[in-house]
Amino acid sequence: MVTTEVHDYYKPYIGHRQNAQNIRTNAPNRIMLLLFTYCWRLCVICKRRTISAKLFMAVILAFPTLCYLVILKLWNEPRIPVNRGTCCLSVDFLEDICGRSNCTLPTCSHQSSNSFSEQMKTVGDQHGRAFFIETSGSATLNFRQACAVESLAMHNPNLTVNVLFMGGNINTSLVTLKKLKEKYDNIHLISTSLDDYMTGTALEYWYHCNGWRDGPFHVSHLSDGLRFLTLHKYGGYYFDLDVISVRPVTDFRNFIAAESDDYLGSGVIHADFKHPIMELAVKDFATNYRADIWGHNGPALLLRVLKSWCNADYLDTMDYVSCHGFNVLHYSSFCPVDYLEAAKVFFIHRLANKTGKPIWLTDQVVGVHTWNKLTYSKPIYKNSTQIYSWLARTNCPSIFSIAPEIF
Repeated sequence: MVTTEVHDYYKPYIGHRQNAQNIRTNAPNRIMLLLFTYCWRLCVICKRRTISAKLFMAVILAFPTLCYLVILKLWNEPRIPVNRGTCCLSVDFLEDICGRSNCTLPTCSHQSSNSFSEQMKTVGDQHGRAFFIETSGSATLNFRQACAVESLAMHNPNLTVNVLFMGGNINTSLVTLKKLKEKYDNIHLISTSLDDYMTGTALEYWYHCNGWRDGPFHVSHLSDGLRFLTLHKYGGYYFDLDVISVRPVTDFRNFIAAESDDYLGSGVIHADFKHPIMELAVKDFATNYRADIWGHNGPALLLRVLKSWCNADYLDTMDYVSCHGFNVLHYSSFCPVDYLEAAKVFFIHRLANKTGKPIWLTDQVVGVHTWNKLTYSKPIYKNSTQIYSWLARTNCPSIFSIAPEIF
């Protein structure tokens, strides 16, 4: 079994972090004990000098209590932010995570622990958990993205739909997020710092030391890595923000959706917590990262992993049996419209007598990938006969109701 939680090289550093946290947690109580001990001894001396009983008790109780409250307040003050890309791993290991000796203080051990994992414990288990990930730095979702989120939540009311904002900020006062929160209790909007999210994982070294930000596809590649890491860490479903759900998905587990007969996608995935497929995907991402090839770290990566895991060379031979309980869903499940036809199929204005359900939307279709990378500039007219407009009206009615006439 491949281990991806922490590089062995950095395990001593993780130990230093845990020790530092324990010391910080227990220190105020130890100080309190020392204060009472000191005051007791002081008061014994005072008693011998015939200090009054009332003054004697006041000194015992008031002075150490006051000192304890002051120390506790100061101890819980926010710590100086730590740059995890340059901080020294510990006082005994004066190098940063990239191996550079010109590291900075305070050490990485002073970093407070991330609360994201604690949040995950309160928002559904791995079998009822789904993720969308916003990596562009935006503090909100546009109408098309919000439509994808609503459609999943509406068709899967027992699924906890988590939207992760990796920029660290969320503006819930904006219309799309406000509407989603008003209408759906199973939608959770969560902000987190990328630095914290990567801490202690197999992608932390890549994140700080690889230079991936200089690549032409860095946002897309960050999204690739985060989806694999998220499913490995927490388990559940992952969806791209341009997939409109049209029926429940929870009958399907441990799968990757194909995009064609010959091409594997990475826009819709389910994996159980700690599933070896995601474990191998995270390892491959960190080991074989290529900044210059758009699909190398996403769909092509998953194909590499599945070829090895399933001992198969072609998608049509990767099934539940050969892949040991994992599966490749036929492209009709989530990509019923080919990317070459997307601009025409989704946005053409149909005749007035052909405004209903499109013929390609069969019972096999669970969601519709709208290929936003290729279609984002195409306008959707709200009161039109376009198929995209029909999909939105039918599957994300709340967002559709507040969308402008052209969105």
